[in-house]
Amino acid sequence: MAMGEQLLRILDDLTKEEFEKFKFYLPHGGTAPHIRRGKLDGASHIQVAALLMQTYPQEALDITNQVLRKIPRLDLVQGGQLQTGGETGNSGDDANHSEAVNSGARAERKILVSEQQLMKLAGKMGKTWRQIGIEFLGLENHCLEQIEENNPGDTKLRAFSMLLEWRKRAKQDATVIHLCTILSQDDVPLQPEALDCLRDKCRA
Repeated sequence: MAMGEQLLRILDDLTKEEFEKFKFYLPHGGTAPHIRRGKLDGASHIQVAALLMQTYPQEALDITNQVLRKIPRLDLVQGGQLQTGGETGNSGDDANHSEAVNSGARAERKILVSEQQLMKLAGKMGKTWRQIGIEFLGLENHCLEQIEENNPGDTKLRAFSMLLEWRKRAKQDATVIHLCTILSQDDVPLQPEALDCLRDKCRA
């Protein structure tokens, strides 16, 4: 199972109260750098998973394991949903497990965002699409002006065309996780739940 999918499945299994506890303990876990609490306030499951993978690319599952023990949700740790090296009790499987995790992480990074997902996301942007395109996706103003001319009076289609342009330029980096990471930054003018429309793609 891919790392991102595994994290999402675990977070989705938490109650609302447990998820809030998870976010409370998370800044205290792992080694530097820590996830700042401000990034976790109001964050959705998919945003927390993206932050874990961004901040702890090699130990995201281990950090999750530590926090689950504090909540506590030991059933998720011991029930096989969370698999981490050194926690299985079978050192002979460590090498195979590490390879499985690495393969899962590589597979997760290759999940490209689809046009359907981009259209749903475009519908959440509203008038902020230009700011997002220039400030966070690295597109030029003249490119966005052309998009406006091609889609008169239709904000959703403008945002969708802008996201398509980003996907074309990003090529193999136009993955769901990469886009989630970019748009999960504190100063992105999007509501936290706006990225939930990408969740199904993360589980594909």
